[in-house]
Amino acid sequence: MDRANVLARGLLYEAPHLDGRAMLQAWGEVVEGASELWRQLPQRSDLPGSGRQVIDQLERSARTLHRSAGGGIDVDPTLQEIGQMFTEAGELITRSGVAERREPDRWTDAQLRDSFAARVNIMHTLYVASHAVSVGLAQTALAEQFDPRLRVHRVTAEELRHQVLGIEEITYSYIKGHYPQALDGRHREPTDDTRIPGAIAAWDVHAQRALTREPTTHAMTRVAGAAFSASVHVHALWRAAVQTGHVDPWTFDNEISPALETMIETWGEAHTYFQQLTHHQDSSPLALSRAGWELADAMREVTATGRMPASVQDMSDRVDGESLVKSLHRFHATLTGVAGVFHDATRNAPLLVDARVANDILRATPEDNGPGTPPVPDATVAPRDVLHKRAIPLPRTIRGRAEEIGRQATMATRAAMRSTLAASDGKPDAMSLPASWTRPVETAGRLSNGRRYERLGAAGGKVRAITGQVPG
Repeated sequence: MDRANVLARGLLYEAPHLDGRAMLQAWGEVVEGASELWRQLPQRSDLPGSGRQVIDQLERSARTLHRSAGGGIDVDPTLQEIGQMFTEAGELITRSGVAERREPDRWTDAQLRDSFAARVNIMHTLYVASHAVSVGLAQTALAEQFDPRLRVHRVTAEELRHQVLGIEEITYSYIKGHYPQALDGRHREPTDDTRIPGAIAAWDVHAQRALTREPTTHAMTRVAGAAFSASVHVHALWRAAVQTGHVDPWTFDNEISPALETMIETWGEAHTYFQQLTHHQDSSPLALSRAGWELADAMREVTATGRMPASVQDMSDRVDGESLVKSLHRFHATLTGVAGVFHDATRNAPLLVDARVANDILRATPEDNGPGTPPVPDATVAPRDVLHKRAIPLPRTIRGRAEEIGRQATMATRAAMRSTLAASDGKPDAMSLPASWTRPVETAGRLSNGRRYERLGAAGGKVRAITGQVPG
């Protein structure tokens, strides 16, 4: 549910550049998944309450909107993903068997409060997503207003936007006065030190397998998106390592941080580029998506507390410092390997892309041949392919840009790995200090470590909370 909320927030920033009708086509799947999850959550009785009536009202509105939207073939992939996450969360609850409990005292007050927090979280995601749909429809309505060729639908985009604004009001009525207070103090499982390294290993396998066996633009979008999200969290984890004495501050400020920021930027650019090229019928293995979600979720479990970044003390209480630093080095080595395969795919993989998007990119590309020279091969897209928005082989002209983006991501990833290799140089005992980041050891070992730490001049270091917001 937290991952779905993060995606909805990101969609809000991208909405002005998206097709509002395509977003509306996927809106029904989001509400359907949310409804399935909603009904799996514990409640005080099986009698219908106000919450159930709200989700029922949203379902009816979603069905009406789907009929009014028209028979478009485009469906927004991010909203589809949010709906899938809701459905998967509901399936997790179903498989646990808790919904079959029928004894009168089957739920504790803590469990009921947690369930209410989950409902508030679901409704906030629907609220943010519905606002993103209304923003997308506003842009679509503006385009229809100035281009008569786009006025082919029975219901205008402006009318649809007003209907979505009504849904937005319904979702807001539920969370008003409850968000984000209801999320404070919700149940949290103890952090598992093996979760991050396990997530890194699983993502490594699925990413390399998809890029070598089933290379598609959808798979490349998934890989680049997971690399971007995880890198943002890794930056926060390295900063925590600095503030706890594991990494020299000068090394971080002058070598690690600039390299990480460049890596984050290049993977973000790669994700955006391949996402726009992806055809609506393109796909990738579900296991790849799940591995990417787990990679980001495992790191977010350490770097975030509810809706706020976690403090250094929170991180030290959740995960062992030595295992964390090892996991960070493992992540950089893994991402470097994946980046190499990603770059190879941009050069050689038989990728299929959206014809209309490819045509727009080619038209925006300046011609360097000069007047009177023949056009560059693959510099145009067949009008029929554009009209029907077909999937076509990646034009050679565009492949050059894709290859350059892959090369930049690979170079930035390698540079980030090299910068982190010296993270503990000159601090031979950094892996075991400070004591709050290590598992209990014998008294003599703690005394010895303390003396060595004091000699290194770090005993007076002040622990500060991490500043800056981490998505999720």
